[in-house]
Amino acid sequence: MNVAQTALGQQIRHLEESLGVRLLVRHSRGISLTEPGEVLHRHALAILSSVEEARREVMAHGAARREVVNLGVTPSIQALIGPELLLAARDEIPDVSFRVVEELSFILIDALMRGELDIALAYEFENRPGLAATALIEEELLFVAGAGSRVLGESISFEEAIRTDLALVSDRDIVWRLIHDVAGRQKLPVNVAFEVQSMPAIKTLVARGAATSVVPYGVVAEEIQQGLIVACPIRQPSIKRTLFLNRMSDAVSFVHETALLAFLDRMIGRLAERMGPYGSLIGSVLPRRHGEVEP
Repeated sequence: MNVAQTALGQQIRHLEESLGVRLLVRHSRGISLTEPGEVLHRHALAILSSVEEARREVMAHGAARREVVNLGVTPSIQALIGPELLLAARDEIPDVSFRVVEELSFILIDALMRGELDIALAYEFENRPGLAATALIEEELLFVAGAGSRVLGESISFEEAIRTDLALVSDRDIVWRLIHDVAGRQKLPVNVAFEVQSMPAIKTLVARGAATSVVPYGVVAEEIQQGLIVACPIRQPSIKRTLFLNRMSDAVSFVHETALLAFLDRMIGRLAERMGPYGSLIGSVLPRRHGEVEP
């Protein structure tokens, strides 16, 4: 927020004094909203939404100015279609300009909830208040190791994969949670040798033979082509994640909503193609027409 903690605390105290109620409760686990705080938060979101709607409507009358959309994508999406998305948008939807943010899924969702993003293409969906998500692609994750690894064959069992020296992001990351959920159901320990919240750092550890990992194809496609990293599917069971288009349920429609969603739908199709055998389309960005059933 670019505000010092002490200054922010003072502003909150002034707000509570002016309203005559406590808005926040501070405890050992952090901070939570009181009932009046939740009421104020609900009204604040509505006010901000109205301000954004006014901004978009006014901008729509300025023909020379393009509509800016803050779009969040994960590193694997950026690697597979990031540059193509920006170039195609310039040609196909000239009235829209993307401001792209590349981050891990859980960071994108947090940014979306704070109003810093308009759309997040992320591999995470939780039943958070006000969040709406559409499932788009189911993607199979790969086990990766250094080029000289003797572990890999045509595939590797889940149990064998989690016994290796894994480098994973953190317990907030969807890949971490998927692996530990499966391992928990099978009552198997997971050997996390390195916890690193940086995909480039994880790829470096893997390429040097110091660690293995479980990642999407897009993250390591270039390293595989260069012969720095080898990969294979995981079996018994396979590990899959789902890509969602995330928006706030009360978000104001974009000025060029129809063209924007149609463009994103085409790009999701290209993303599934880039994933090859590891990705399959399961949904569409476009809203279903009346009478249409979900696949």
